[in-house]
Amino acid sequence: MTDHSVQTGQTRIDRSRSMGLKLILVGALVVLLGAPLALVNLLAWERANRAETVSAEVGAAYGGAQEMRGPFLVLPYTIDREMEVRDANGRTRREMRTVTETIVLSPDTLHLTGALETRILHRAIYDVPVYEAGLEMAGRFDTGAASGVLPEGGTIDWPGARMIYAVSDLRGIGEDFRFTLSGRRTLRFEPQSDFDRLGPDGSAWRGMAAPVANLRPGEAFDFEGALQISGAGRFALLASGRETTADMTSDWPHPGFDGQYLPDTREIGSEGFTASWRVPYLARGVPAAWVEGRGFTLGQASTALFAVNLVTPADGYAQVSRSLKYALLFLAFTLLMFFLIEANGERPVHAAQYGLIGLAQVVFYLLLLAMSEHLGVWAAYGVAALATITLTAGYALTIFRSQPRAMVTFAGLTLTYLVQFVLVLVEDYALLIGSGLVFIALAATMFMTRKVDWYGMTASVEGKTSPAI
Repeated sequence: MTDHSVQTGQTRIDRSRSMGLKLILVGALVVLLGAPLALVNLLAWERANRAETVSAEVGAAYGGAQEMRGPFLVLPYTIDREMEVRDANGRTRREMRTVTETIVLSPDTLHLTGALETRILHRAIYDVPVYEAGLEMAGRFDTGAASGVLPEGGTIDWPGARMIYAVSDLRGIGEDFRFTLSGRRTLRFEPQSDFDRLGPDGSAWRGMAAPVANLRPGEAFDFEGALQISGAGRFALLASGRETTADMTSDWPHPGFDGQYLPDTREIGSEGFTASWRVPYLARGVPAAWVEGRGFTLGQASTALFAVNLVTPADGYAQVSRSLKYALLFLAFTLLMFFLIEANGERPVHAAQYGLIGLAQVVFYLLLLAMSEHLGVWAAYGVAALATITLTAGYALTIFRSQPRAMVTFAGLTLTYLVQFVLVLVEDYALLIGSGLVFIALAATMFMTRKVDWYGMTASVEGKTSPAI
């Protein structure tokens, strides 16, 4: 007669030992599946770059991200300076020569009022927020401040005085810059390259200048200005005044504030936002007047910016990239769940089946990326997750041939994707939540495998002592 007890014991020995090897295999499989996940991550990065390129192209045609700088009053002066010169024979000598230098004055006070009307431009599957901005400014200049920085022996060329202003892209200007002094004199601005010479980078300082006629030494005057300009994505203002205040309104409901100064007050609602800034002289970090290129430059003044960004809250690529950060973790959770069900059941799961289950989870992220470009990221997440959960749970039913185990798989996967969804939403707490999940998964594995005889010693003893029939 056949010794069935010995055979049964041997089977139990082999199964116990195979589960240990299976767990190692599942860990190796998770590492291997990191390769296709990396390809999906690379694809997401490429698509995000493509979206940024399209946004930049559309935005550039509309003016791009605009930065408004000024106004500044520029006063040229002449002064005799000792300079080193070289004669025709190559010999150098020092002699006095008359040179022209520049004093730059900031307004004593400056108040800016900006109103942004926004809309969405479409190209293919991409949306680009753009705006039409109406900017008004008012303030006061005091030319008496020039005497405090004028070098000894310098003579100001008052007829050569100019008012200068700059924007990032002059193509965005919708109409002529209206600028009046003391309500009487209207200045006519012209594009000019001399402003670029004053700035550190010609591409960043697209200047306009207007001569200020009949300016008297020590004169103080009020000014008003108005400018219509279009742009895309970002609108920034420079705290050009010794004391600068600003008010901004827009119909865009999702602003993002940045720059050197955040708003003192803000109100954000579904109909748009309002924000106010106040930048005092000391906080500005820029002198009220200076000699250009001698200790300070306009380029250094250009850092005192405050800005608003037209944020797109449902940025699908950012959300997909955030999901991919946790992809390997949740892939491991899914395969571990199948391993635990197998360890506590009778039906084995082949290594190839583990591979197919893992690939199904990888395809989830590919579906999420593809559908987020058309449905929006949250709808895409729901559809991709439901498809992946249904596919995997259905496959579990064919593997285990047990409806209860298939339902456990469905519930486990649903919980896994819900937790991943929460992690994407609460990025600031992702590390805490993720660490807790890893601990819980490890504890569950220890608990559910506590009776597994990894070495098969119990089965071996039972096989040796079982009586023959």
